[in-house]
Amino acid sequence: MTQIEIPVKPRVLIADDSRIVRATLIKRIEGIFEFREALDGEQAWETLLIDPSIRVVITDLTMPKLDGYGLLNRIRNSKISRIRNLPVVVVSGSDELEERERAKAAGATDLITKGMDTAQLLSRLDILSKLVTSQREFEQSLEALVKRGPGDANQLLASSEHLTAQAEAMLENAIKHRKNFVILKLCVGLKHAGLDGYPARPLDGVVDAIGQLLQSTVRQTDCVALTGEALFTVVTGNIHADSARNFAQRICHAVADASLIKDDHIVFVASCGMVAWPEGDELGGKVPSLQELNDIAQRRVTLGMDHALTGVVGKEEEEAYKVGHGLTVSNIVLKTPPVAMQATAPAAEPAAPDLPTLLRWLREGKKEQVMQHIGKLSSELQPLVDLMLQQIKH
Repeated sequence: MTQIEIPVKPRVLIADDSRIVRATLIKRIEGIFEFREALDGEQAWETLLIDPSIRVVITDLTMPKLDGYGLLNRIRNSKISRIRNLPVVVVSGSDELEERERAKAAGATDLITKGMDTAQLLSRLDILSKLVTSQREFEQSLEALVKRGPGDANQLLASSEHLTAQAEAMLENAIKHRKNFVILKLCVGLKHAGLDGYPARPLDGVVDAIGQLLQSTVRQTDCVALTGEALFTVVTGNIHADSARNFAQRICHAVADASLIKDDHIVFVASCGMVAWPEGDELGGKVPSLQELNDIAQRRVTLGMDHALTGVVGKEEEEAYKVGHGLTVSNIVLKTPPVAMQATAPAAEPAAPDLPTLLRWLREGKKEQVMQHIGKLSSELQPLVDLMLQQIKH
């Protein structure tokens, strides 16, 4: 007998020590969302551990036992991917930029004020819950495709020649109408925790499954092709760079978090090199050729795989690595596929990343990147540490 799945309302966890605040939020979301309550951060954490159906967390910052910042820290550093990637919405009594930035730096996805109207609140929660659902659907689809075994995945993808033709036409249209054009290069590999070096190529079945996943999730106007060993290229037009980045991040983490291997010492790495024009202004206002943009995206995905990074490597991440590791365009070696690069003059070193960027990288697990700028991070946070020590003494 076929089991029929009955759709259920997304479940929201509300963590606040104020009964009035909890009751007010519940009244506003009841009927649209299911909900669970927690009186403090510790109770909220225990609820997250036992309830996998929670899609969004709404939390106050000031609570007994474990405050909102402590709860955020546990969530973002959890070894359980469904918890680590949960959207966390902070409830605040004000809409001041300073508080918003501090909450964002701590790992908050969004900040809402207690006076926000109901329609806006429901809209934000709906978007966040759908993002979580799509992320988990990516993971489940990938697992199912791998279990299904070899198929005709690559036959669904465009050939390299077709991709090039499509990309040329899309870029020409973008230049003519001043619309955005994006290239994403996604490469996957297997990394052993005890070994350095470029991640090894995964089994063909996994590569095929990722191809099917990409083909089923991109828009009909986009184009996907397998352009190297475990390397996919996606070209897309008329899309905001942030939207393309969010899509690529979800795919990368779906691959990394999917339960495809049982060895705890081996992990999947999924890096995506991204280039966007004109929104990214990658060439200083110059009208680009497809080859120039393709080379930038290729260089960035290789950089990500060289450092076993899961996630998107764009302009910001590449510049940070040039500063931290002394990398220039001429000495980043392309390994997938092999391409000989001509030597170029070293690029001028950009400014070091600011504090919010360093804190965001820390939340995202990019510890190696942060360590390259640990002096800046320490100096920026020292006044806060001094203030805390003064408060303790008094």
